Amino acid sequence: MRTMVCKKNIKVAYILHRFPYITETFIMREMYWLRECNVDVTIFSLLSPVHKIVHDQAKELLPVTHYSAFISPKVIKAQFYFLLRSPVRYFKAFFNMIRQTFREITVLLRVLLLFPKSVYFAQQIEKMGIEHIHAHFVWLEGIAAGIAKDLVGITFTIHPHAFGLFMRNQKDVRAELQNASGVVTISTYHTEYIANLCPKISQNEIDIVHCGLEVDRYIPGPKQEQNGKAFRVVAVGDLREKKGPEYLIDACALLAKRGYEFHCDFIGHGNLENKLQAQIDQLDLKENITLCGAQPLPKVLQKLQESDIFALPCVVAKDGDRDGIPNVLIEAMACELPVVTTPVAGIPDLVIHGETGMLAKERDAETLADALEKLIEDKALRERLGKQGREKVLDEFQIQKSAEKLAGIYKKFINGNTTDAN
Repeated sequence: MRTMVCKKNIKVAYILHRFPYITETFIMREMYWLRECNVDVTIFSLLSPVHKIVHDQAKELLPVTHYSAFISPKVIKAQFYFLLRSPVRYFKAFFNMIRQTFREITVLLRVLLLFPKSVYFAQQIEKMGIEHIHAHFVWLEGIAAGIAKDLVGITFTIHPHAFGLFMRNQKDVRAELQNASGVVTISTYHTEYIANLCPKISQNEIDIVHCGLEVDRYIPGPKQEQNGKAFRVVAVGDLREKKGPEYLIDACALLAKRGYEFHCDFIGHGNLENKLQAQIDQLDLKENITLCGAQPLPKVLQKLQESDIFALPCVVAKDGDRDGIPNVLIEAMACELPVVTTPVAGIPDLVIHGETGMLAKERDAETLADALEKLIEDKALRERLGKQGREKVLDEFQIQKSAEKLAGIYKKFINGNTTDAN
């Protein structure tokens, strides 16, 4: 039986932008597995769900998920509850919110709309005896958690991801991060970035917790003997700039010119789909590349198990957007697939060149094609990188280990919380 981090249940609130949300399964897994670490998770969703597809784990979390209208009698009563008890705290929460968003008018308008609801959630957090708050994203979730901290007086941690961290006004990001009691992030790159951005946060104060995977679900597939068969390359991810799909298509064109037999499947959809299909047609690669569209998880897993190589040439987009450590890279490596990617953001924490995968230069089809060619030519290298990649995931990227580490972090803040809540 596994030794748990926490012997006594602790109560933690997760404030999320929207739950369930189909592309944020990593947060769903995290909350689901925290229950195995004696953490009672309560979810406060700022907005109602929009997706009809709901994962089984999300269904189990719905009974502890709370929603609210923007304005209702309960929401109005919550305003008076805090105004009468401590007007200083109420207005501190309001002006802290303004301080973190006033440079971005669209963000400011959103948080003004969400402020009454956030106050109501703070009241519920207090009534439920919640001991700590956690928010993913330096965005509306982190601001709502800060409001609850100011009103109720408990600690909160924030877990920045690419969307809010890199693409928003950096002064507002700094203010939101420095308002948190602690910061959790997914990689060394993110830790260094945040420490450079926020002078008040030292690098050794930031906890690194990787997005974990339920590795048991990702079983390596049988390896086919080539015997003249085309190599099977697969890429999974949204068809948008930061995934670098056009560079993989160009690399495929180079492989075709070099005389290699291969087929590359792109799984995912996005705003570049028509442009990429035109690129495929122009390069006469219709026999080599298929845009498969979005696929359900079982089909994605099947494709990973059937393929020979996984490729994801991530880039930093023109608007600053970038991946942290793409979950699909972890999934491919768990399936013992050799991976080819780029050293963008936190990826080198997972993919060590020549040890757990291959790294090509960012926005460079030539080095990408060279890495793919090397794997095609060297069966022993494919097998070694595949095995060592899976070992890396087993050692550092299992959801059980990530959940245990998070539980320990929450307990640390709860035990050290000296903030006066009255």
